[in-house]
Amino acid sequence: MWLFTSETLERGHVLKFAIQRDSSTITYAEVLRCFECDAEFRSFFNGLLRGSPFTAFRWETPPITAESVNRAFEFVLLNEPGLARAVDPEAFAEHFTNANESQGVVSFANLRGDAMLVVPCPSHEDAAYGHLAAFVRHAPEAQQHALWQLVGKSVRERLSKKPVWVSTAGAGVSWLHVRLDDRPKYYGYEPYRNEPR
Repeated sequence: MWLFTSETLERGHVLKFAIQRDSSTITYAEVLRCFECDAEFRSFFNGLLRGSPFTAFRWETPPITAESVNRAFEFVLLNEPGLARAVDPEAFAEHFTNANESQGVVSFANLRGDAMLVVPCPSHEDAAYGHLAAFVRHAPEAQQHALWQLVGKSVRERLSKKPVWVSTAGAGVSWLHVRLDDRPKYYGYEPYRNEPR
């Protein structure tokens, strides 16, 4: 059975979460495996995010390497009401044509080549794609699962000695994109900006 613990930080602006299975905290490696292969976990995770009190939020995880992948998994949600704005489906339109029709999710390198983006394609009302909170509350369930499956696969394939920062931001482009970054470019939670020890 999946459970979570949470704590409120920074005067209510940040919620920090850890996930447990049968009273044991799970590792980042287990989460990646569950993202890829465990529909029950993905449903639990989407429900956890859906239940956030924030209208819109950024999702950030600590940096991860091949050596630190067995650390306890945790993440934060940062209250970001400014993300609840008009969406911009044109921002990634050129990549949507490459998407697997049955999955509705695509991945590609950002313009600088220092990050991989995992992005849902428009298949529902556009308002469901502006940020992660809208996505887990309004996008088709199958597409929500497909997003996490591709995130799990993409992070696993990117793991090396170099840290990877996995997050959503969204201030620059008003369309949900999960970032697998070489540096904490847009991170707001200071403790996660540091490289793993």
